[in-house]
Amino acid sequence: MNLKKLKKKLKNLPRQRKVNNHSVPLIVLGLGNPGPEYAGTRHNAGYMVIDALTEKPPLAFRKRFFSSYYYAYLPVPENCREIVLVRYTGYMNTSGNIIGSLFRRFNVSCEDLLVVVDNMDLPPGVCRLKKGGGSAGHNGIKSIISKTGSTGFYRLYIGVGRPDKSVDTVSHVLGKPEGHDEIAIKSACIKAAGAVKELSCTPFSRVMEKLNKRERK
Repeated sequence: MNLKKLKKKLKNLPRQRKVNNHSVPLIVLGLGNPGPEYAGTRHNAGYMVIDALTEKPPLAFRKRFFSSYYYAYLPVPENCREIVLVRYTGYMNTSGNIIGSLFRRFNVSCEDLLVVVDNMDLPPGVCRLKKGGGSAGHNGIKSIISKTGSTGFYRLYIGVGRPDKSVDTVSHVLGKPEGHDEIAIKSACIKAAGAVKELSCTPFSRVMEKLNKRERK
């Protein structure tokens, strides 16, 4: 989904009411690049998961004046943890620029952040939920680590596979998958969206064990 469609959602849909519970919200930040030229690319897997979570039922995105991200509240069962879905309006390699604003706006820390991102070390169709770790060369994760000074946030990886030797990695991640890879990646995004929903009422450790165990089969 491009920014023009997001703005249309923001304008036409009713604003969603904040869930009435006292827990610290979970911030789910889907990484990607804005603009129609990047839509559907492997690098935009994080955006695809957010799209899957906001399209059915359609959710209203909000955007504060002068902010550089859209956010929406995911409907959750009563007394469960609030989940805030976020899409940054800038480019992947500057994703960390919004972290300070997000943390202040929602009064959260790295322990409450889940970053959804593509991963070349996983085959297409595979999801993996984990806490902490390095950047593995991913510019979006690098930016967030740089701005937070921490690696302790959660990550939800969407496998996009590595390219053939004849294709460089930049062209690979900025390219659109086709055939089996396209189907597998879309399936992974749907699975990832389901895991995010579970995190509202289920501990991370349990969701992580369930998802990662299924992915190893």
